[in-house]
Amino acid sequence: MLILVMSFFSYKSEGTTKKQLSAYDSTAIQQDTAKVNYSSRIKSPSKLDLIEKTNAKNVSQSGDDVNKAYVRLSAGDSTIHIGANMRLDHRIFGFDQPNTNSKRLFLFSIFTDDVKDNPFNFPLGAYYDSSDLASKNLTLHYIKTSGDFIEASLSNSKNKITHRLYFEKKWIEIE
Repeated sequence: MLILVMSFFSYKSEGTTKKQLSAYDSTAIQQDTAKVNYSSRIKSPSKLDLIEKTNAKNVSQSGDDVNKAYVRLSAGDSTIHIGANMRLDHRIFGFDQPNTNSKRLFLFSIFTDDVKDNPFNFPLGAYYDSSDLASKNLTLHYIKTSGDFIEASLSNSKNKITHRLYFEKKWIEIE
């Protein structure tokens, strides 16, 4: 491209007009301009896109060696618990509907860039573990299993249900 631009300016300096450029030169300039215009329209991924991609990849690469939440129904407790374990990844989303394409409302994650200051602006927040949730006087309770999802409720300190949400069943063990 540099050679074409230089040759264009050398033509101009000799009094040659754009109409007098050869067909090859004119076509090359148009193609190079199109490349520049196309390149300027390509969006680079945002910081949140990079966080999402990186953390999802980390959990995926962990295979079955991940941290899961659990419910001890056999002990009469419907509370959903999860502890942070630095050796095991976890990234558990709470959805508005029993569908992974529905709105994400909530997140349990081991990754600081997922949790600190709730960068994805989940309406119900982002937390490392259930003790982090408890520090805000909130608890999650198992309601029922529906297909591949667990229906749960988020309750405040007065045990008043503030929201219902859904978690993928593969992330929660029921004892």
